[in-house]
Amino acid sequence: MAYSLQPQRNCYRRQILLDLPPESYFFFHTGNNMSYPLDAPCITVARVFDTEFTSDDVIIVGDIKQKKYVLVGAVTANRSLTHLTLVTKGVNQHSIKVEQPDILEGETPEEIAILEGDDWRQLLKQYADIVVKKMGARSVNPSSNLTGYCTWYYYYADVTEADFLENLEACAAHRNTGYSPQVVQIDDGYQTFQGDWNDQDPSWPTPLHEIGRRLKESGMTGGIWTMPFTASTVSRVFREHPDWFVKDENGEPKTALGWSAPPNHLWVTLDTTNPEAQEHLRKIFRTFHEWGFDYFKMDGLGFALTDGIRYDKNATPVSAFREGLKAIREAVPNAYLLGCCPPMLPCLGYVDGARVSPDTKAAWPDIKNAMFTTLSRWWMFDKFFRADPDTLMARQDRAEHTIQEARVSVITGILTGVCLTSDNLSTIAPERFQLLERAAKYRVKDAMPIDWKIKQWPMAFKGTLDGQPAVALINHTDAPLEYTFEQLELASDRPVEELLQPLGIMKDKFTIAPHDAMLLVQK
Repeated sequence: MAYSLQPQRNCYRRQILLDLPPESYFFFHTGNNMSYPLDAPCITVARVFDTEFTSDDVIIVGDIKQKKYVLVGAVTANRSLTHLTLVTKGVNQHSIKVEQPDILEGETPEEIAILEGDDWRQLLKQYADIVVKKMGARSVNPSSNLTGYCTWYYYYADVTEADFLENLEACAAHRNTGYSPQVVQIDDGYQTFQGDWNDQDPSWPTPLHEIGRRLKESGMTGGIWTMPFTASTVSRVFREHPDWFVKDENGEPKTALGWSAPPNHLWVTLDTTNPEAQEHLRKIFRTFHEWGFDYFKMDGLGFALTDGIRYDKNATPVSAFREGLKAIREAVPNAYLLGCCPPMLPCLGYVDGARVSPDTKAAWPDIKNAMFTTLSRWWMFDKFFRADPDTLMARQDRAEHTIQEARVSVITGILTGVCLTSDNLSTIAPERFQLLERAAKYRVKDAMPIDWKIKQWPMAFKGTLDGQPAVALINHTDAPLEYTFEQLELASDRPVEELLQPLGIMKDKFTIAPHDAMLLVQK
């Protein structure tokens, strides 16, 4: 291939000129998928000579001292994602560039909201409300926490049927405890190849419809993992129907490197504008539903946005993605659809839940990163969808984290209301299991960061628990931190109880240990 300078596609590009005080340097940015640049907190300083700072979907700039903020955000994503760029001239915040790569000049662009206010947190809440209305997000009922079990983070792709059935028995045995799994989900490993979702690996000798029946008889919802828009080049579906997949300019199926081990590692993208491919999708999900599965973890969704040639020449990667989600929702209208690796806005209206963190692991660095990314999306909770912080890590076996660090993992479930785990409930220590029980019992609603300092990740979120003022507090640093009730916006003349550890009644000044979390409720 000859590399050379080429003219850029004439897509929709606009700029918004800013009128902010010269002291302005506040910059909030986010990404359109569950991953996040973990070395850069999402609130930082944008005060550099003649440069650019990027964000996806939404961006906020402004002046902290004068409390003057401007939010610019996409409120639709039917045909294109929206990329936003803050431009500095000299050191001043000069303008915000808006780019929609799949909207050609002259076509109708995705809608943009421009909001101004004195509290950037309230601007994000207003923005979320506008998006929900415009995209028709599915209603969320946060009245109770969603609990469940997932095989992945204990067994990974090596899970066998025997492993799963052992854990199913353990889940059933905990039906009358404080942590009773509502969903029991089989993750990657049951299938032959990526893409052949209804074909079972030999390590799973019992037909999945028998396992689904057993789940229903146990009173739990059966869950199954798929990557509905992706298949490997060794899969049966690809070998039999190569015409169902997105093609490159030479008419060949376009491949990407996936995360599976060879020979399952090269992936192709299902062309969801092809009527036959759409019916293939519907059949997969209808079959699982008939087998007793009503919770679908749909992974690898970002791969669906592959650029290339599709059956519908007028489709864009985003519009094709939404067509695929629509076909799945039509096939299983009442099922719970969880998006993983999801482009956030294009999922709205079709998914019930979405992952808002990268993959976690039973180790502090991964727990911390999942917590950071989850809590940076606080403004999506219970609005866009049920925000999934990935599985809670409470266990002591196959683990490299302390019980204090397990509390940090658990607090993400209390803030989001999604409390699935991969912990083996037949081996988990009692004091660790009690953390899962607290995750299932408590929920901080309408959570919002209290004091989010620039260039730092948040550590304190306020909301309500059973109608009472509550604070979820995290210390991700390596040193103890001291707080007063006043710092946490709690009344100094009313008792406060700590529920997560639990420490009982707290006084107006207290210390939180390193790598630990607290749940405070004011009576």
